[in-house]
Amino acid sequence: MIELNSVRERMRSRAAGPATAGNRPSRQRDDKRMHARLDSEDRLFVQVVLAAMDPDLVGTTVSCTAMNLSVGGIQFRTGTSLPTGTLLDLWVDVRSRPGKFFLAGEVRWARPGTDDSGEWVIGVQLKSGAATDILDWREFHAQASAR
Repeated sequence: MIELNSVRERMRSRAAGPATAGNRPSRQRDDKRMHARLDSEDRLFVQVVLAAMDPDLVGTTVSCTAMNLSVGGIQFRTGTSLPTGTLLDLWVDVRSRPGKFFLAGEVRWARPGTDDSGEWVIGVQLKSGAATDILDWREFHAQASAR
């Protein structure tokens, strides 16, 4: 029989590989990811629209640094913890393209960073919306992934 846990561990080790930056497709994939990622260190800002777990956060704008981008989500690091379920407006400034993307999303997970910097790593699932740049975002991501 195949030991699934050891196979999963080997796959994760291989997928992690050396860290890269600069909007290049990443081989790294979590089990729950549906889309390819682009490694990134682009700047973004998020504004809390709704935070049922911490209503005092509503209206707060936070500066963040992207870790990776995908058609359906963004992983970033920031100095502020954002509870799961928090709804966000996001302004993403991708260096390889003029202008910013305005997007909306929901915090799906948050965990402390791996060092003692006090940073948090946040995973956001992007939402479709008529007043957002989600269609341009998807087109940008498709073109960047094809390179």
